[in-house]
Amino acid sequence: MTIEDDQARFLRCIGEPTRLRILKLLVGGEKCVGKIVEGLDKEQSLVSHHLRALKECNIVVARQKAQRIYYKLADPRLAELVLKSEAMTKELPICQLEGGYYEERGDQGQGKS
Repeated sequence: MTIEDDQARFLRCIGEPTRLRILKLLVGGEKCVGKIVEGLDKEQSLVSHHLRALKECNIVVARQKAQRIYYKLADPRLAELVLKSEAMTKELPICQLEGGYYEERGDQGQGKS
């Protein structure tokens, strides 16, 4: 395996919209699964599936306290990557569909799509 193989796997893992939304929620700090589910307005089973994928790629880490599982970004540089890539996507004509604009969401992208 090459570094490019690992890099491609990493980018594929974070390149899924629901996973990006999870990462954006975690930019603000550690959250329990229930709060992540609330923030995404998705089924818990779907959120758990995406959290498992992010954990398998070592992008998030989990800890259990009593009956709750808490997730956080594995490395603070991931927050910077998520925020900078969003800014670049808004500012540069990177992978934009024709029309090139994004609707502003009052919930900062944390509600239903």
